[in-house]
Amino acid sequence: MRLIDIRTDARPVAIARIGLGIATILNAIEAFTILERVSAGYLAAPVFTGLPALELPWLIAGLVLAIAAGAAVTIGWMTAPAAILTVVLNAAILLADQQAYSSHRWLATLLMAYLVFARSDSTWAVTRRSHATVPWWPQLLMMSQLSVLYFFSAVSKMNPTFITGAPLSKWVWIPLPWQLFFMAAVLTVVVELIIAIGLWFPASRRLAALLGVGLHISIVVLMNNETFALVAFAITCVSLYPLFLFRPRLRGNGGAAEGPEDSPDLAERVHDPDDRRRHDHNEEDRQ
Repeated sequence: MRLIDIRTDARPVAIARIGLGIATILNAIEAFTILERVSAGYLAAPVFTGLPALELPWLIAGLVLAIAAGAAVTIGWMTAPAAILTVVLNAAILLADQQAYSSHRWLATLLMAYLVFARSDSTWAVTRRSHATVPWWPQLLMMSQLSVLYFFSAVSKMNPTFITGAPLSKWVWIPLPWQLFFMAAVLTVVVELIIAIGLWFPASRRLAALLGVGLHISIVVLMNNETFALVAFAITCVSLYPLFLFRPRLRGNGGAAEGPEDSPDLAERVHDPDDRRRHDHNEEDRQ
């Protein structure tokens, strides 16, 4: 069975949709505060020279559109168009000024692009499509993106400067002995590696998810600045954990798939490609 033929429960990706929608609103507000300062005359760092200067009315219009798109994604109303609009607006923000770039905004942009194809409004949405199952391949892309994020975040910290704990001592607001900062730095690298790899395996994914939640909570609570952005980043990442916790199990013989072991109530037809064709025919009949 091909990966594009696999279908799975619609609920995990609905959770991801809600999280990404909320994060979109927070990211839009953060970007507005950055670009508003640029438009007011503070130091600008344009991505390309010759671009027109940022003007406050356009920034306000972009903020309103971004919040509306994020809200639409959150409640599941016209999800695909709203996700496309979010991707376009995020691209405009990233190109507007170098100061608007952040890894969490880039991550959210990529995830929202994958969400366009995920049919995440099939359940827990205003415009519910009444699909019992959705294609799994967009979720696989989202999961891979998150795993790569954690892995390279851990690898980038494997240097003498970070391992000493000196950067952490400047980032957090709690004064601690250097030995504790050293231990925290080492544990951060280990935890991020466990999350990146452990989320993929049934035996370790619950532990990896718990460590991930704990990691993001500690970041939000302990960091002494950029709390708004860190909350958005935490919501973005944690909302994807259900994709791992309830992902379909793939058999070794021919790539066939079974229902998620954590969701025994799902129908056996969850991963049946014929079921997908039946869904498509039913949609055509309704139209």
